[in-house]
Amino acid sequence: MTENIDFVVHAVAGAIALLCLFEATRRIGAYGLHRTAVLMFVFASAACAFAGGFAYQKYTTLNAVAASGQRQPPAAKAVVTNFNKAAVTPEKKEQQGLVLARQTFREFGALASYVDRNGEARTFAPTADDIKARERVVAYYAQTDFAARGSLAESAIWIIGAVVAVFLGLVMSLAKPPAPRSSEEPDLAVEAPLHR
Repeated sequence: MTENIDFVVHAVAGAIALLCLFEATRRIGAYGLHRTAVLMFVFASAACAFAGGFAYQKYTTLNAVAASGQRQPPAAKAVVTNFNKAAVTPEKKEQQGLVLARQTFREFGALASYVDRNGEARTFAPTADDIKARERVVAYYAQTDFAARGSLAESAIWIIGAVVAVFLGLVMSLAKPPAPRSSEEPDLAVEAPLHR
C-alpha cells in the first residue's frame, strides 16, 4: 500500500516539476528573463536535480550491497586438526568447524571442510534448512540488484525528462504568440448565446 502511495506522490511531484521546468523555459524564451520565470526555472531544475541525484545515490548504495554479495568465497584453508587450547573437546571442535562451514555455505554457496570428532576432515553436507537459507540470500541479492538497476533507470529518466522539458520549452517559445486584442474587437461575452 505504501509503495502505491509513494509512486503516486513521486509521479505527481515529478509531473509538476517537469511541467514547471517546461513552462519556465518557454516564458524565458518568449518574453526574456523576468523574476517569475527565473524562480520557476530554478526551483523546477533543483527539484529535478534533487530527484535524479537521490535516485543515483540510491543506485550506488544498492549496487555496493549487490556487489558485496558477489564476492568470491574465501580460499580453501587447510583444516585445523589441532587447537592450541587443550581444554577444547573434540565435540566442541566439530561444532565450531560445522558452524564455520555452514556460514560459508550460506554466505557464498561454497562447500567447506571441517574436522569431525575423530579428527578426520569432512566436507560440509548442507541440510534442507541450509539450502533454504542460501536461497533466501541469493533472492535478496537478486532483488537488490534489480532495485539498483531500477534506481539507475529512474536517475536517467529524471535527467532525460529535464533536458526534454527545457528543449520543448525553447521550441514552444519560438511559436508566434497570439496577437494582443485590440479595443475595437467586440467582446465575445457580449454576444448572444447560440442556443436557448
